[in-house]
Amino acid sequence: MRGRRYFRVGDLVVYLFFIIFFYTLGTKVLELGEEKPSKVEIYVDGTLKYIYPLQKEERDIFVDTVLGGVNVKFKDNMVRATSSNSPKKINVKRGWISSPGEVIIGIPDRLLIKIVGDKKDEDGLDYIIR
Repeated sequence: MRGRRYFRVGDLVVYLFFIIFFYTLGTKVLELGEEKPSKVEIYVDGTLKYIYPLQKEERDIFVDTVLGGVNVKFKDNMVRATSSNSPKKINVKRGWISSPGEVIIGIPDRLLIKIVGDKKDEDGLDYIIR
């Protein structure tokens, strides 16, 4: 019976570890989808300059940047950059964003537009690392 391999206790431990790990990972990923988008933060030169609520109504704003400025449009709880003075206009090509965590980055403009969602807990903490 040398060619047969039987199921060992160590194999069971490894399989249980992987099952628990992927189950936990799956539940965390599903929890991320529950966060509702609520506002847009606009950073220029690494500092927070503007905070706007997401809204259904159409609204255009101008954000002054190093290269002259960027036009930003809000519509149907989404946001996008509509025009920029940057050479490749990557932030304009990004298109509409609508989910928490999505960003529009304009490197030559030194601009970051980020959608932020409502926090689930009262203290605003996601994780504590020690």
